[in-house]
Amino acid sequence: MNARKIVNQTFIKPFCAKDRKNIGVELEFPLLNLKKAPVKHNVASGLLEYMIKNHSFRMAETDSQGNLTFIINKDGDVLSFDNSYNNFEFSMEKGENLAECAARFYKLYDIVQNFLLPHSHTLCGIGTNPFKEYIKSDFVSFPVYEMIHEFLGNFCGGDYHAYTDFPAYLSSVQTHLDVSENELAKSLTLFANLDFVRALLFSNSPAFAGADDFSDCVCFRDYLWEKSGFGSLGKNTGKICSDFSSISDIEDLILERKMFNRIRNGKYETITPVTLSEYFNSNESEESDISCYLSFCNAEVTRRGTLEVRSDCAQPVSEAFCAPAFNLGILYAKEKAAQILDEFLNNNIPKEILESPDKNKILRNSVIYEYKLSAPNNEVRKLLTNLVALANESLIKRGFGEEKLLEPLFARAEHLTCPALIWKQLLKDGKSLESVIKKFASADETVSC
Repeated sequence: MNARKIVNQTFIKPFCAKDRKNIGVELEFPLLNLKKAPVKHNVASGLLEYMIKNHSFRMAETDSQGNLTFIINKDGDVLSFDNSYNNFEFSMEKGENLAECAARFYKLYDIVQNFLLPHSHTLCGIGTNPFKEYIKSDFVSFPVYEMIHEFLGNFCGGDYHAYTDFPAYLSSVQTHLDVSENELAKSLTLFANLDFVRALLFSNSPAFAGADDFSDCVCFRDYLWEKSGFGSLGKNTGKICSDFSSISDIEDLILERKMFNRIRNGKYETITPVTLSEYFNSNESEESDISCYLSFCNAEVTRRGTLEVRSDCAQPVSEAFCAPAFNLGILYAKEKAAQILDEFLNNNIPKEILESPDKNKILRNSVIYEYKLSAPNNEVRKLLTNLVALANESLIKRGFGEEKLLEPLFARAEHLTCPALIWKQLLKDGKSLESVIKKFASADETVSC
């Protein structure tokens, strides 16, 4: 068996001869019981049943107990509970026009909220569940989720945090970009290098109550991913600290990542982690095992033929699409974006950081843990403003009106702030947690200022 051939067929071939210019978005939000209690199962299941009976959805998949898990409508938009009943996801069908995608989302969001609120439940635009202390993990009985839960449970203490059930309490927005094979290496490099920029703009995951060592943290999600059992897999998780000049470079990276599960006799089983190179060049594997490969890096080359940007926190609902809009605009102006980024780094970041093989990790960590860089604030402000303006100009050229979706980023760049800092400041100013939740859950009230 040839490991490189399997990787190429699975992850590179889908990018070949790609002539579509589409974008897809997955938006996760915490589901909260406003009575500060666990989410009620009859509300969660009732929501999906309601959408089928009243809003033209149909069943797509059920869990191991026959309960609704994924439902889909005629547009191809999927609603589900991702991993846990505490995390609700809108998987919006890919299309050419992000503004149309956003319009569909907000219609669905209003319908969902109109069902939830009379039951004292709500969705909320934040990356870490603000009611974590009141709820239980409540994992969905879906085979891959159950396998992940089992795997993570083996890593607690020592080098790993104690939140082994953390996928139940995290929410993100994931952007899927169509990229040609010829542009894939350059695009992956750029989005890996922009990881700290997206942390400056989109961090929205304050630490859980009681995590006092992380009081300054604005993206607790990074810590929870990287210091969990997933972190034991090395290059499967977190920041990408590589530059790519060819498809072969991307294949090399994937071959260094690890397999930790497979399906035998129709059921998932976990295995001792082993690199894809070693696993698929051995007699222990089956070619179909590649379907079980899981990786959780901040930017991913997916088997669906998309470049997935997955390190962005869930955003306040009224600003839910600013991260996808930024990523889309940057993709269409990647040469200029790379130039702006290089000028900033070379003129403002210490040489020892720039020359470090962990440069991207160092830069993003300095933002997520302390929201600062070793650069003058006026230069950071200039960097963010220039990149937001570039993305805006790029979207205007596309001609779909998508630029309106990233409008909140101009204020974030000017004030050097992110939603997590706004959340914290509102609470510091004496606002009740409930009022801040309501603000971040509103589809009409702007949060950035």
